[in-house]
Amino acid sequence: MKSAARILAIALLAGCGSDRVDEIHAEIEKLTAERVENSVVSAARSEADAAEKWLTETQSALEEQRAAGKKLAEQKAQLLAAATHEGELTEHARAEILTTQQATAAQLAEADKKDGEIAQVRARAMAIREQAAVLAREIRPGDPAWAMERRVKSVTEFIAKVAKAYPDDPVVAELAQPEAGSASDPVEAGALAAQKVARLRDRFTRVYNLDTPEVAAGKSAPTPK
Repeated sequence: MKSAARILAIALLAGCGSDRVDEIHAEIEKLTAERVENSVVSAARSEADAAEKWLTETQSALEEQRAAGKKLAEQKAQLLAAATHEGELTEHARAEILTTQQATAAQLAEADKKDGEIAQVRARAMAIREQAAVLAREIRPGDPAWAMERRVKSVTEFIAKVAKAYPDDPVVAELAQPEAGSASDPVEAGALAAQKVARLRDRFTRVYNLDTPEVAAGKSAPTPK
């Protein structure tokens, strides 16, 4: 490169006069200052290649980062969806538990109500059974006629009262019916009355399970049959 410049300078100097020498020297200096060495061009190209390679690698890494970020976002969305679903399941389970608790409380309240009702039925049946037993014991064959008639009347009125209170009990209804051709003998009438009230006593004892130890002790309510 330098040899060509020298040859060009000699040729110019040979063809020009002395007044052009300074101008030609100046032009040569300008060309010398502005020319680019091959090594500089090669270095610039190497730098350009390296920059392009770095850019390609950077873009590739950026794409990988974007893909990884997208995958992480998808995983995050899946986790959020799973957490939301789990929360919904938890709320549903809580609602079911609350519903079950409320239903159980309602059942317990209903059971308590039934127990109370059964206790009332037991007390009423127990009172009738005890009164029937007392009336049956009061009828004694050796009593005078007037006493026997009074006790027979008490039994008849008592059975009629029980039949009115328990209209669905066929046995009680039967006992309340007057006997055809009622006995005129006070002793015979007393014996018949004693049989009826004893049947009434046994009827309530059997139907309401009043002969069980638990019921007799007042620890368990009877279950009507």
